[in-house]
Amino acid sequence: MPRVANLALAVFLLLFLVPLFTHLDDVSLSARVMLLVVAFPFGVITVLALMAATRPGSVGRAFRQLRRRGRA
Repeated sequence: MPRVANLALAVFLLLFLVPLFTHLDDVSLSARVMLLVVAFPFGVITVLALMAATRPGSVGRAFRQLRRRGRA
């Protein structure tokens, strides 16, 4: 069930992020920057959800490896 939930979350977020990036031509530079800054966390969440959907436990392993590298 978690795989399905993660995949559904990723698809849901992609449905909003993809049109945002495809229609940036008509927007001023300051609005583009603001939209990209606001959309960045959602992009990270989407990538993490896709990682968790494809390989359960991969996100936790990646964070543990980063934590170990920081201590060493």
